[in-house]
Amino acid sequence: MYSIMMTGYMFQNAQYRLELQQSLEPVALPEGQEKKDAPEYAPGTQKSNVSGEVIRWNNVSGPEKIDAKKYIELLEAEIEELNNEVGWKSANGQNELLEYLKSLEPQNLKELTSTAGDDVVVAMDTFIKRLLAVSDPSQMKASVTSTTAAELAQLLYWLMVVGYSLRNIEVLLCVELQIMESYNGKAQVG
Repeated sequence: MYSIMMTGYMFQNAQYRLELQQSLEPVALPEGQEKKDAPEYAPGTQKSNVSGEVIRWNNVSGPEKIDAKKYIELLEAEIEELNNEVGWKSANGQNELLEYLKSLEPQNLKELTSTAGDDVVVAMDTFIKRLLAVSDPSQMKASVTSTTAAELAQLLYWLMVVGYSLRNIEVLLCVELQIMESYNGKAQVG
């Protein structure tokens, strides 16, 4: 359980590093493409000169009429939802985060989890103890649990989410502490 939570922690840490690396890379158009070749619309603007109704299929009532602008809004919302579900896809269809992790040297990969603070480790240990309803670590090794594969998969997924969230919390607390220290430094000087 601890290992799965640490994996979630590592994924979030890798995501932070990948986003930082991408933000530092210069932004350029692909070769041969100039600004004049770029599409001239942004989400929402392609419906500015649209009027009328569209017939669409409703799984419950069959064909139905809907305002064309409303239909475009529904399609845009669906596209955004699908993009969010797909997540971190690069142009060649690969998961950018996994590709980034594959590209790291072993020592750099280890750094993604070795930087976990003492508070994070204590939080993980406490979470596991409360989850298993034990307080003595030796009881954890002796306890036997029966579960289905689906229940185990769900537990492992949520443990990964907890580790991922702990990294988020750790970052937020570090930023908050830096802001407070900066504020206190200015207050003492001024």
